[in-house]
Amino acid sequence: MNLSFREDYWGFPELKKEFISFLIQIHGLDLSFWDEMGFWDRKYRPFSYFDGDSPISSVCIYSMDMTIRGQKRLVAQVSAVGTLPEYRRRGLNLELTQKAMDWARVNHDFFFLFADEGAFPFYKKCGFRQVGEYKASVSVSGGIARPSADKLDIRRKDHVELIYRLANNREPVSDVLGVSNKRLFMFWCLYFLADHIYYIAELDILILYKRDNELVTVFDIVGKSVPAFSEVYSYICAESDETVEFLFMVDKLKLGSFDQVRVEDNGTHLLGDFLLESSKFIFPYTAHA
Repeated sequence: MNLSFREDYWGFPELKKEFISFLIQIHGLDLSFWDEMGFWDRKYRPFSYFDGDSPISSVCIYSMDMTIRGQKRLVAQVSAVGTLPEYRRRGLNLELTQKAMDWARVNHDFFFLFADEGAFPFYKKCGFRQVGEYKASVSVSGGIARPSADKLDIRRKDHVELIYRLANNREPVSDVLGVSNKRLFMFWCLYFLADHIYYIAELDILILYKRDNELVTVFDIVGKSVPAFSEVYSYICAESDETVEFLFMVDKLKLGSFDQVRVEDNGTHLLGDFLLESSKFIFPYTAHA
């Protein structure tokens, strides 16, 4: 087997195109839209084995600036792990994961990742440990509604420009555990949260949320400052709402009392010294790579 190893090759358009094709085959995810819109991130670093000019096994490290207990940290998220079927059971992903982590250990504080259950044994072999996450939940029965948040459309250039402006100048949603990664945030807006982006002009913020019957799930709040939730709720609520859940730490929202509910089907893994591990925490939803 005559394979070559390559890393950090986004500067070669033909190799990036091959990686995009590889990721479609492995995860069914097409990053070409993210690329075409101009939000591809060089902090998303590939480590790959190639057969000729085509990647056949790959691991990516996403370097992220994270705020933890008010302090700035550089952390490494492991993502986009996979090997084409005909090259599996040869230890390629294990080799690449070790190469990627050896590179990242030099200047990153710790590693984290989100995995499906079938991959848990692999990451345990790599030294990771599975941890639980907890989302904040508050009762809002009887709230007064005055919905006036504007739903945005990522097919409109002016809306994309508005989203990126706020993402580019955002305050971390939390001082306990917050991330400010504008390009990864745009990935979520272009793909999985495209139908859930709202703008509150009076506050100049984005709020990403969805409603499922009487449950409202808030994915992120993005602006130069993070308002108290009491300032936000009346813009997005319906009088039938009973509960709001938050998929990020809520220290800036001034909620008062709230419940902390364990996240189901949790595949969060850590390696290294994570300051919040002894407490109930959640990584921001839009920080998942």
